[in-house]
Formats: sequence, C-alpha cells, structure tokens
Amino acid sequence: MGGRSNHLGWVLLAGLLPMANARGQFWQVFDMANSGFPSNTVVDIVVEANGDAWVATDWGLCRREAGEWSVLQTSNSGLPDNYLRSLALDHDGRLWVGTSLAGVAVYDGQDWVVYDTQNSPLPDDQVNTIHVDHQGWVWLGTVGGLACFTGTEWRLYDSSPASFNGRILNGDHVLDIDTRSDGLVVLGMLNGGFHFLTDTSVQYFTTFNSGFFDNTQRAVLLDTVANERWLACPAGGLVRQIGDWYGGTWFQYTSLNSDLPSNALMDVERDGSGRLWLAGQVSGLIRRDPNDAYASYLTSNSGIPGNELNCVTVAPDGSIWVGTFIGGAGRLDVSTGIGSAGPSNLSISLTPVPNDGHFRVDAPSHSRVVRWEVIEPQGRNLRSGATAHLNGLEVNLGECAPGLYFFRADVDGSTIILRFVVH
Repeated sequence: MGGRSNHLGWVLLAGLLPMANARGQFWQVFDMANSGFPSNTVVDIVVEANGDAWVATDWGLCRREAGEWSVLQTSNSGLPDNYLRSLALDHDGRLWVGTSLAGVAVYDGQDWVVYDTQNSPLPDDQVNTIHVDHQGWVWLGTVGGLACFTGTEWRLYDSSPASFNGRILNGDHVLDIDTRSDGLVVLGMLNGGFHFLTDTSVQYFTTFNSGFFDNTQRAVLLDTVANERWLACPAGGLVRQIGDWYGGTWFQYTSLNSDLPSNALMDVERDGSGRLWLAGQVSGLIRRDPNDAYASYLTSNSGIPGNELNCVTVAPDGSIWVGTFIGGAGRLDVSTGIGSAGPSNLSISLTPVPNDGHFRVDAPSHSRVVRWEVIEPQGRNLRSGATAHLNGLEVNLGECAPGLYFFRADVDGSTIILRFVVH
C-alpha cells in the first residue's frame, strides 16, 4: 500500500550558523597519475578494518593493500564488466561488485561468482547499490527492482503485483538501501519517492501523495543511535526525519534556510561523532556538525581532488574517503592537521632537511607493520610502502621538483606527519 500524509508534519528548518573553516585538514589523492587508476571517475569506495580499500571506477576495480595499488579488470580477473556502479563487503569478507551491464560479481580473494539475469532471478543487470544487513542478507538495488539474496533464496520487490509478499513499490529504479536490525528497510528511488519497507507493509512518500520534498533520493541513512532518518536528494537538499519512522516529523535543509552550500547532494554518511558527511554534486565535501554548523571542503580551500563528488565513505579508522567525477579518489584525515607531529612519546626524525629527495627516517622499533608514504603539497601520493621497523628507513624519491613535501606514517594506531623540503 502507498504512503499517505495524514499523520505527517512538514518543517523547513533553518540552521543559520557560521560556516566552519575547512583549511588545515590533510588530504591524500589517488588517481591515474600517481596510483595507476584505470579512470579518474570513482563511483564507490569501501574500506576494510585494516585500512585496505576497494575503489570502483567506470573502467575497473582498484585495490589498495599495504599502501600499494593494483587494478582488476575483465582482462585479468573474473570481473564481468569494467563499468562499475557499487561495492559492499559481506560478513565473510567477500567483496560484492555491482556492474552496469553484467549483474553483480562476488570475489572471495581467489574466486569470482557472477549473478546476472541469465543465471539468477536478479531483476536487471545494472546494479546501482548493494547493502549487507545484520543477518548477512545482501540487498541489491537495480533499475528493474529490489532483490534480496538471503543465501538460500531470492526475494524480489518491484512495482508489479508479483512483488514479494505483496509489497508493491512505487517504482523500480532503486538508488540506495539501508536497513535496521528490527527489519526496517529504507529505499531511495529515482522518481519513485522515499520508501519504508517492512515484512507487513510498504509506505512511500512522493510530491504527489504527500507533498514530499523530492521524488528522488540519491542516498538514504538510518541513524540508529539518534533514531533518525537522513536523505540526500539531487534537488531537495538534505531531508531529516526524527521520532518514530511511522509518523515522525520531517525537516528539510536547503541553501535557502541553512548554510548548506547546494541542494544537489549525491551521498550521506555518519561518523562516530555524529557528524554527517555529504557528497555534493558540484559543491565538494560538506560536513554537518551536531550543532547544525556546516563546513565545505572545496578545491579552493583544501586538497580535495575535485568539487564534483559521486560518493563519500567513512572508514573504520575515522578517515573520510570521497570519489570524484573526474579527479580520482581522496582521503581526508580528520584526526590531524598538516604538519602535526603525532604523540609526544614517539620520537621520529627525518634527516637531512633540506635534502635532494633522498632521506632517512629514524624511530624506535615497532612490532607492528608500519605503513608510510611521501605526499606532494597537492595531496598526491609520490612514494609508499610498508615496513616492520620504521627505524633506519631509507627513501629515495628520485627526480622530483624542489618544494615542500610530507612524510606520513601510521605507527601503532597513531598518524605521524613530518614536513621536509627538497632543494
């Protein structure tokens, strides 16, 4: 059954607080020039607990492991299509890769399994989004409907009477999915309105049935800590629901009633501090703090590789990853500013300074593997590696332009950044 607005209260909420300064944050950039990406169009990113990352582009899959990048394509792997759309890691550590033309591929580190419209009930071979719920069930949003793979059966939801258990959707083009442990499912749709889906009902909100803010939602987020729902819309800005999902109050944040710099949003994520991170279609990365203050990360005030974003991901270590339309991927270390020295109990030195691109790092021995990299002022990775003992590390950059550079190392859970000059 469709949603109705009889019990809803709509609120346009003003949050006119000063815009925070985004300068001083530390960006790393990964692209075709410095990391071997097959394309600078990044559509999705997932990061593992150990910091390794998977990056989906429109011409292949990129893997960052121990600081080194590799590329998987149809020519060197079981990937069925290079034009990728979405990524997710399941509870067994397998990577699910949604493609544009060939369904979804599952990679366990050695073998590939592909589900498409020819060998499975998948409703369409364009897989826009993938979500793994608390049970390990995999939800797949396609242009032809919603599929849920429980591991033993497929459940298909769409706008037809054949939809699973009679739960008929108001459209078939699913853009994003999120779930809650009590079984609540939320769907962002293209022109189909925002959906709540349960075992017993479907409720949807559109401009036609309830005066909703936007019929399309690029991203949806269930904030289980604050018991709120957040929607990133391509024209309607940021939408929020507080209270119970059935009958809760809605708020809308736009560039007219808040410091949100643009109403065209592509993605939304929440970090462990309750901050929202928004991917702007043309307005870079936007941070929304719990006190309603906003900060913008643009090419004009930070090292972000582009202002046109496709996605944003909050990594397990708290760093923020973005995928851009033409600038590759960026990683924002929000725990430290440029030039921070790290914990005082770690005595790390870099000599000589200045140098000709050849230098030595001295530090106490550490039992854990240390990842390090040298970064240009623009945020691009110049050299990287991993070592069991940082003490005595010799680095030779070869020919490089004179100027300021940064040596970054992850040591025992802390980030150390040292400045040095090449003459």
